[in-house]
Amino acid sequence: MRKVVSTDNPPDAEASIAFRRLHYGKLADAVTGVVPPSEGYRVTRRTMDLDPELEGRLSPARLIGRRRFELDVVAPPARGLGCFVARMASADAMAMLRARFRPEDGENGGARLHHQSSVWVAAAEDWRRFPAACLSIAARQLRADPDPVDEAETTRLAEAPTRWRFRWITPDQAGSVLARASWGRAILEHFTTALESNDDAPLTFGSSDFASENDFLAAVGFALLYLPASYPRWDEISVVCGLEHPLPGVCLRYVSNVATDAALSAAA
Repeated sequence: MRKVVSTDNPPDAEASIAFRRLHYGKLADAVTGVVPPSEGYRVTRRTMDLDPELEGRLSPARLIGRRRFELDVVAPPARGLGCFVARMASADAMAMLRARFRPEDGENGGARLHHQSSVWVAAAEDWRRFPAACLSIAARQLRADPDPVDEAETTRLAEAPTRWRFRWITPDQAGSVLARASWGRAILEHFTTALESNDDAPLTFGSSDFASENDFLAAVGFALLYLPASYPRWDEISVVCGLEHPLPGVCLRYVSNVATDAALSAAA
């Protein structure tokens, strides 16, 4: 597969992506991380122009494909940081989710767990043009941490979109990386195989394939950047980390405790 290089962004050009945010969970003390006894579940942060219709599709349960978001859907090694999902949320928007359960008495506490999630939303066009940047930014910055209880609600619920600037990587540059890596061939061949039917097409990697979630997300970012814009199942692609189950469609998944390199050896 080869992607046509867009003249809109020549090599070494700087580009940017705007993300709208939606946080759900409980507020906590900014220093101790403790949730005050009076705090209940609610939307704790929202970008001012987030589409209300889209917002209904951004719950963790909807994005992970389950009736409810519960602790046992997150693989044990991922429960500290939380699970990660990147997928289309509507025809013109993609969502990246980080969700977890944390103790109400702080990160190292032993109190009751509560759900905390953060969702970033980007334009579908930006996801298709800059998937490596989207996943790289999320790997470094997207966290399911409580918002501070002492921050004004008027600020938290009416913030401006967050804009990230980055150096644009060309599909040819991505292709050079893919050609040198065993996982490059495995992922691209998986995309090709997924075209043979409309069936679900999951591909799972573990720590024997990638040393960390960040390495996996970087690899998938390069593969998606190289993928042709005309790929028929683009909108069915999801990128998942730390979930016990793959998502429908064409799903690339990383679970660190999968103790096999079958995904790479099968493509060798």
